[in-house]
Amino acid sequence: MTSKPKTTGSGKRSRRTHFFYNIYRRARINLLKIYHARGSAHEIALGAAIGVFWGVFPTFGLSTLLTLFLSRFMRFNIIVAISAAFVSNPLTSPFLLWISYTVGDWFVHTDQAFDFQHWYRDIPQMSYTLFLGATLVSAVSAVVGYYATYYAILNRKHSRRH
Repeated sequence: MTSKPKTTGSGKRSRRTHFFYNIYRRARINLLKIYHARGSAHEIALGAAIGVFWGVFPTFGLSTLLTLFLSRFMRFNIIVAISAAFVSNPLTSPFLLWISYTVGDWFVHTDQAFDFQHWYRDIPQMSYTLFLGATLVSAVSAVVGYYATYYAILNRKHSRRH
């Protein structure tokens, strides 16, 4: 059973509650799209892995275009890839940028601290560290996303047979 967002005394949802409810609803819809996608388990899982990679990597809205570009060279479920890119949303983006920068800082030691409020001003100084960290975090996330999706799809197909 899902809970509905809280309403104010007049029956209207507050903006903040509406915002969080919409993100929850959209995430649930995207997960259902992935779970019920058509195709082989490998194609679905590869689509999820590509989507997660572009979602975690700081592409800032270009994940759909990059996914469509990759679809010319690889065979995967495009709908699943676009749905899986939702791993990056207004709630998770700051955390993903911070974790990417932190991982990059393990390899390229810098004195530049990650500032949540003004991170975009420091991009010239942070770019190499952020790029390296984002590549590593995205790759690990994509591998985890591939295997989690692959086994979930195999489990779903197996349970349908029995």
